[in-house]
Amino acid sequence: MNLLKKKNIPAATSAGMALPLLLAGILMASCSTTVKQEVEQPANLEVENYGSVSALPFKTSAEMGKASYDNTPVETFEDYYQRLGQKAASENDEFVLLTQLDDRLTEKLMQSSQLKYVDPDTVQYAIRHRTDIPADVYITGGLTKFVSTIEKEEEDTGKKDDEDKPIMEVNYWREASAVLLYQVVETGSNRVISKHEFSFSDKSDKVTDWKKVSSTYSVLSPYLNSIVSNIMKDFTPHTESRELTLLKGKGKDMKEADKLAGKGSLVAARNKFLSIYKNEGTFEAGYNAVLLYEAVEEYDEALSLANKVWKNSGDSRIKDKIRELEKEIEAARRLQVQKNRK
Repeated sequence: MNLLKKKNIPAATSAGMALPLLLAGILMASCSTTVKQEVEQPANLEVENYGSVSALPFKTSAEMGKASYDNTPVETFEDYYQRLGQKAASENDEFVLLTQLDDRLTEKLMQSSQLKYVDPDTVQYAIRHRTDIPADVYITGGLTKFVSTIEKEEEDTGKKDDEDKPIMEVNYWREASAVLLYQVVETGSNRVISKHEFSFSDKSDKVTDWKKVSSTYSVLSPYLNSIVSNIMKDFTPHTESRELTLLKGKGKDMKEADKLAGKGSLVAARNKFLSIYKNEGTFEAGYNAVLLYEAVEEYDEALSLANKVWKNSGDSRIKDKIRELEKEIEAARRLQVQKNRK
């Protein structure tokens, strides 16, 4: 059946369409196959060297006192008791937000089987009295930025009053943004061993009654769980998503192996690539076999093959992969140590 005639598409138009369609087909055919991988990673910190952790309450921006701490631990409660006379106008909003953050983080830390959780009151007492701190590490920090405003704008409703003038409507909404600094301090050395800043901002839906504008807490609180999850990566094993991109190769066998990988038959695809590499010495086949060993977490086999491919090819891509695999092997070792530690 001649579809062009059936749809009454002029010949000149169909010829014009042929090239874009052909290019689209070529582009689709040239897309590299990616293999998605969920990898369990060890805690970012060497928690196997620590036995206990505490989390001091996060401080409001007024209590922080300064915006930059570099590698100096955030001052603890003993240092700002004298500053409580100065309060930011937004402190109540900050306090509500930080209280929820403290509670959620504490709950997660108490669930850890690797570290004993120490009550922050006992840690702060020890800091104030300059006695031994009853935790190996503690979390501290606070807001280095906090802004919350109600914005407004006039909009034309499209209607007119009795005098034929446009009827305007005022809309209100809240815009809020914050930056949270968090540190992990090793108590024995008073050294900051981890430091990150989390920036988060959002705005509420628009309403016509300013009294019904969303609270600062409702605008920013959806980000709290993400912040807690990121902090917990320092202390507990966690899962990361990755994508391994196979190299395209020529030949029927390479295409068949690539197709197997695309369908999720990773071991069969790996064996196919491995066979091609042994028979033909094709770099792409060897590289892909390394990636598929990695995809099923057979890191030692992946590294062994990668070293052979590097020796035979000298290609920088496989050299980079060797470095990655060495890090993954070390991460797998640390993960096992952390899991075995009770």
